[in-house]
This record gives sequence, C-alpha cells and structure tokens, in this order.
Amino acid sequence: MKAGRRQGTIPLTLVIGAILAGTLVLSVVFYYSWQKLHRRVENIMRQQFNQQQLELARKIADNVEAYIDILENALLGYAGLFYQTPTHSQILNQALVERFERHKHFGILELRRYNPYGELEQALSINPHPPRPGSLSLLPQEMEWAKDPKHKGRLLLSKTYNSTEPSWQGRRVLRFLTPLYGLNLGPKFLGVMELLIDPFFVCGKVTEGVRSGETGYPWVIDQDGILLAHYEKDFVGQDAIRVRLARKPKVAFTGLRELQARLLQGEEGVTEYTSGWHRAELEETPKLAAYTPIRFDKGLIRDIIDVEDPSHTLWGVVLAAPVGEVSGNVEAVMHQELFLVGIFFLVAFLASGGLICVALIWNKMLSRQVELKTKELLESQERLVRSERFAAVGEAAAYVSHEIKNPLMVVGGLARQVERRVPDDPACQEKLQIIQNEVRRLENFLGDLRDFTRPALPVKQSLHLNQVIREVQALMELELQEKQVTLVSKLSPQLPELVADANQLKQILVNLFKNALEAMDGEGQITVASGAKDGQVWFSVQDTGAGMTPEVLGKIFNPFFTTKEKGTGLGLSVTHKIITDHHGTITVESAPGRGTQFTVWLPETG
Repeated sequence: MKAGRRQGTIPLTLVIGAILAGTLVLSVVFYYSWQKLHRRVENIMRQQFNQQQLELARKIADNVEAYIDILENALLGYAGLFYQTPTHSQILNQALVERFERHKHFGILELRRYNPYGELEQALSINPHPPRPGSLSLLPQEMEWAKDPKHKGRLLLSKTYNSTEPSWQGRRVLRFLTPLYGLNLGPKFLGVMELLIDPFFVCGKVTEGVRSGETGYPWVIDQDGILLAHYEKDFVGQDAIRVRLARKPKVAFTGLRELQARLLQGEEGVTEYTSGWHRAELEETPKLAAYTPIRFDKGLIRDIIDVEDPSHTLWGVVLAAPVGEVSGNVEAVMHQELFLVGIFFLVAFLASGGLICVALIWNKMLSRQVELKTKELLESQERLVRSERFAAVGEAAAYVSHEIKNPLMVVGGLARQVERRVPDDPACQEKLQIIQNEVRRLENFLGDLRDFTRPALPVKQSLHLNQVIREVQALMELELQEKQVTLVSKLSPQLPELVADANQLKQILVNLFKNALEAMDGEGQITVASGAKDGQVWFSVQDTGAGMTPEVLGKIFNPFFTTKEKGTGLGLSVTHKIITDHHGTITVESAPGRGTQFTVWLPETG
C-alpha cells in the first residue's frame, strides 16, 4: 500500500465530482422550478391586471349610464314644462330656448316638438340650418307608442343609427322620445318631445384621459359594432372589425371577433387577443382585454324607459393593454430575482451556515415589506375607485336634487292652498294632509342629500364638549319624554377644551340621538358619556334597542344604506364625513338584543 493512502478513504477527485454533480443537479432543478414559478407569477399578474381593467371598464360603463340618466332627466324636464305653462305661450318658448342653451353642451344635437299628428312643429338645434316645421314626421309605430295613455311620463330610446335627415346626413345619432300632456287637460295628448343625441360626444367625454397601465386605452361600440370612442380618432364611426381589417388585412382578429360577439350578447369578462398593432408599434401585438356591456336600465332613473329593439340595444366598453406591459415587467423582475438567487446559491454553497441564516432572515424581511407595500397599494386603489364612484353618484344626486326641488315646493304649496278651500270635506283634507306630509319628507331627504353631496368644511374654535352635549340634550328633551325614554348622563367633569366646529358636533349628536330613539320601540334608556385619554376627547351615545347584526354593522356608513322604512341612509354617512374632517374616528359596538353604542374620538387640537 502506498504511503499517504488509507484503506477505505474516498478520493478527492470523486468528492469534487460529486459536489459538482450535485451542484449541477440542484442548478437544473432550481432553473426548472424558476421557469415554472415565472409562468405562474406572470399568469397571476395577468389575471390581476385584467381584473383591474375590468373594474375600470365597469366605471366607464357606469359613467355612460349616468350621462344617459342626465339626458333622460333633461327630456322629462322639457315635457314637465307643458304641465305648468300653456302650450303656445311666449313663456313656454322662452323656457324651452333657455334650457336648450344649457343642455346643448351635454351632447344634445336637437330638441324637437311634434304635434298630435306626428308632424314637426318646433326645432331647436346646434345646426345653423335646423329642420323647418312640417318637414319631418314620426314613424307610425312611434306615434302609436306615444298616444298610448299608459306611456305618459315614459321615454322611448332608439338604437344608434346613421341619420338620413338633411341637417344630420350620415351622422350617427341616438333619439329619446316622450309624450306631451298639457296643463289641466287631463289625458289630452298634445304631441311628442324628442331629443337628438350625439353618442360620440357622450362616449368621448367618459373615456377622455382614461389609460390602463402605461399605454392601454378604452374603446366603446354600439349595438351594431360601430366604434363610438377609440384612441385612433379616424376609427370613430367605423365598424370595429372592418376598420382594423382595412389597416391590417393579413390579421384575422379572431379573438377580437369572439370578444365583440360575447360583448354584444350582454356578457362581461376578461380575455386575450392578438391585435395588428398598438399605438406606434406596427406589428402584431398580444393584448389583455376586459369588457363589459353598457345597459340603459341600471341608472338612477329606472322603469320609465322603453327601447326600440330590446334584443339589440346593448353598447359595450373594452379596455385593452399589451401583454408585454405585464409580462415584460414580470420578466425583468424575475430575471433580477434569478440573478440574486444565483448569487445567493453560490454564496450559500461556499459560505458557512451563519451566512445562510443571515441571507434567509434578510429574504424574509424583504418579503414582509413587499407584502405590506402590496397591501397598501391595493387599499389605496380601492379608496380611489370608491371615491370616484361616490363623486359620480354625488354629482348625479346633486343634479336630481336640484331638478326636483322647485316642482316639490309647487306641489306642497298647491296642496296647502287646496286644503284651505275645502274645510268642509274631511276626506279630501286627509288626502291633502298626506300629500303635505310626503312633501315634507321629501324636502328632508333633499336636505340630507345636499349635506351629503356638498358637505361644509368645519369652522373650528375652542369649546367645551360637555356644554355642547347639554345643549343637544335640552333640544331632545321633549321628544325623549314623549317616547318615555330615560336619559342618563355620565359626563366627565374634567374635560380639556376641544378645538372643533360646535354646529357640526351638534349635528353628530342629534343624528346619534335620533338613531337611538328609532332603535327603541317604546320605553328604553339612552346613556351619554364623555371623557379624555391620550390627547383625545371622546363621547358616546348608547341605547337599549334591538341592536344590529354583523352584516348590517358593516354597511351602516355606506351612503343610501338604511334599515328604516322611511330612512334616507345618509345620516351616518354625513356623520362619518364630519368626523373624518375633524381628523377623528367613530366606532360602533352592537349585537342583536343588546343595544348599540357609538363612540366618537376627536383630537384636542383639532
């Protein structure tokens, strides 16, 4: 046996070979796993990106529907003038002209009035050469619909179509019709009012400035597949498939055809398709797409619209972005990760176990930070989408409130006048009193709606919270006695001064008191308490009512959510907004059969 060689020892070359072979096997396994993870991450990112596109597409669809609601309400407003003013009076013509001057900036091309025989009697237009009286007539089926008494107060919506009228020859338009009935004429039919609408203007407004990712964009089609809005301006007004084939005849656009077919059948979803280009990139481009239909029966004004062709009236909105925007970013990140992990693998192979532990700890901390940042990003996105929706709802609600306020005052005033003229008719007086009560209820609702859509900023000053609470208690004392509710005060005698808006604090307290009273059927107890802790002042209102379920608790601060028969669902929304403006918080504790306690925390310095 040779010197230096022991029996049973493993040759160094074999050890090195085994290490190299193990390293190679681990590298292959790692690379295969990395490729699999890469594909999985990319699929997840595509799905998440498409879901975000779908949310944005839904918002665009909601905005189109809300815009159509505004136009519907405008047409009903024109028709309403004929209930208040004689047909041929100068006042009526002046009112029509004034309203049209305001509304023509909302995509209205013409306002037309037809006589009871369906012949054009008057036209207000943005075209310098409007149609002459007698030059247009309604179709027989349209007149048959308008003359039906059950359609009084309803609207007829046409499909979009290419106009053949001289003033709008070849232009894609949309029509709204409503029957006209006059002042004190009972069921007598006076004619038809028509709005001619520019669908390109409506869709262009709601898609203006919208972008998905870095370069993605939306487009809108009508029931015939005609583009009403698109990034490529020369595409607008063209058939969505034919105009693409004209530019890229060698591309089949199969996926796009399938998407459009599903969309016009009323389906919603996400998909991928291959386009012939994207913006300035003139080559075939795989794209991620989200699509949703636009319906005309989902807005604020419902159950008053008839459509010309119910089976062929849908529009659709699509949001599309290149797959490369997602996969390219994922690939860059994954390659960076592969490089870092490769270095880590090499260091782990050569270094000690301690370095491996440090690297693992660092990787864990990095993952935690990524999760936190991802969570913050998703929460910010959710708040943004919610705020944009509430802004759109608030704008539409403010417009509706403005439009019905004056007619509501007229109804209430006329009811009171008629009540004074029939003092000897109890049955009639009872009905008139019901009208007045309902008018007052609607006026209160409009007040809540105004507070929600146009909240006042707090005017803060130093005050004593207990004094504000005592003033509200005195204000509610009579109502508490009438309902046999006991009031218990547990106010802290040593509260610091609070910087806040006294009137808005009273509004919060009155809302909480009223909610507590309505939660108790008959006798009960309301406990009001106050205190201070850690630089904050707090007060609470607790009742012994029926309490709330967890499902109701999660929705009580949502606008228009209510469990009351005649509630508006805005009281707690306004309360929450006021507290937020004061940089405070509100908490709720409730359970069925155990009552409810609202606690408000406000910073001492405002």
